[in-house]
Amino acid sequence: MPEPGRNFDAESARASWDAAADPYGSGQAAGRDYYRYEFFGPAHIELCGDVSGLRLLDLGCGNGYFAREMAERGATVTGVDISPRMIERARRLEDETPLGIEYRVRDAAALGDSFADGSFDVVTSCMALQDMPDIPGVLGEAARVLVSGGRLVASIVHPCTDTPFREWERDEAGAKRWLCIDRYFERGPLEYRWVGWSADFTTTSMHATIEDWFRWFREAGFVLHDLREPQPTPAALAARPELEDAARVPYYLLLDLGKP
Repeated sequence: MPEPGRNFDAESARASWDAAADPYGSGQAAGRDYYRYEFFGPAHIELCGDVSGLRLLDLGCGNGYFAREMAERGATVTGVDISPRMIERARRLEDETPLGIEYRVRDAAALGDSFADGSFDVVTSCMALQDMPDIPGVLGEAARVLVSGGRLVASIVHPCTDTPFREWERDEAGAKRWLCIDRYFERGPLEYRWVGWSADFTTTSMHATIEDWFRWFREAGFVLHDLREPQPTPAALAARPELEDAARVPYYLLLDLGKP
């Protein structure tokens, strides 16, 4: 269960993801991050549609998972992340398998002179916006660097099930019976301890309501084209039965937003 977060700002976010970069990356390489690779990642890719020939900016790119997926589908990709260590790992993967991706260390809420207005056709962010302290600032920058008619295609944790109190009730054998959630309207940073990786680490995310998120999107000038609450496909469940809980309650929210 998450704990209330403290001192959630750009510097603390950078420090926590720098510390997380190596265990997170090695865990991904070992198949630990199967929710991303086998569930919400493919759903996000599908929502992006055809990106061939488009200029694409990936915000909160981490070690480059989604940037690589977009580049493999023909986009000209730039990835930015606040963590220098994450970008170092992304560049190393680019060196090993070149896809023409440019990676930069940047705070997504303060891109400044890095990119001119209207520099990109598409902005993506794969399960990263909630990990950024200044979400309205990030959305404002995403709108600024998009061309008119451009899209922001983002995935976030589902606000209704990623709450300050969140715990599975289990039976005597340890099987999940139902998800207990509470304190949905308590907005603010939450700390998450990641266990079972090559080393434990802690990161902070911002919990906000659905109403908050859509107000931020509107204030940044976006309009909603599509919204999805993905479920694992039958094939994914057959291959990975551990995803069964995600077929019962919505864990993620995918959004296709346009800049008029």
